[in-house]
Amino acid sequence: MSTISWYAEFVKVISCAACSRATDSNILRDADENIPQPGYFGENYWKRRVALVGQNPATPKTLERQNRPYTAALRGLRDTPNEVKYQELHTVLQTFIPQWPVHGNYFPLAECGLSLEDIAYFNVVRCRTGRDARPGINSVNSCLQNHFGRWLDNLAPRVVVFIGKWAADRASQEVERRGIPFAFMNRQRSLSSSERSQNRRAVVQLVCVSDACRNNSVRRH
Repeated sequence: MSTISWYAEFVKVISCAACSRATDSNILRDADENIPQPGYFGENYWKRRVALVGQNPATPKTLERQNRPYTAALRGLRDTPNEVKYQELHTVLQTFIPQWPVHGNYFPLAECGLSLEDIAYFNVVRCRTGRDARPGINSVNSCLQNHFGRWLDNLAPRVVVFIGKWAADRASQEVERRGIPFAFMNRQRSLSSSERSQNRRAVVQLVCVSDACRNNSVRRH
């Protein structure tokens, strides 16, 4: 189990002011709804240590109503950085995360024998972008330098699955440098159904092999 002060780690991301419209014209930044989003990890993450990494947070569409208490909890932790506010955010995330499309549609959670409590999820870039455009290179480099590597080190995942090739192309070097196995969910629209199935099977196999290695290690001890 991690002994890191996670509320402090979340505050570092929420309070980050490294990027602005001046450095990336696509970035959405304000003091209200569009503030940096740290991510999430479940209660059982430290037993399974599977990390999912996306591109950057999406702007709310069908989840706009649910987004309000989430961003309010982010602001609450930013303005009052303590363990109580962190737990309030975690409580909101437990009801909000199950509605995100990252699992089921984008990642074969059930096929990997996982629940949302077993995984961590965070993005290469922690800020939203206008019309969900891809973040610019300045934002990518800033987030990699200021947050991504530190989160990898703190979470120490056994396996990383990138949600999309864009995320893998930008951040896989940081994962590979740490010797962490990784794969990516290929979301290209041009893929055939058989290619999608093949990609899905490969991801499931990687996650399951990592979990089997963990189980074997536990049994040997």
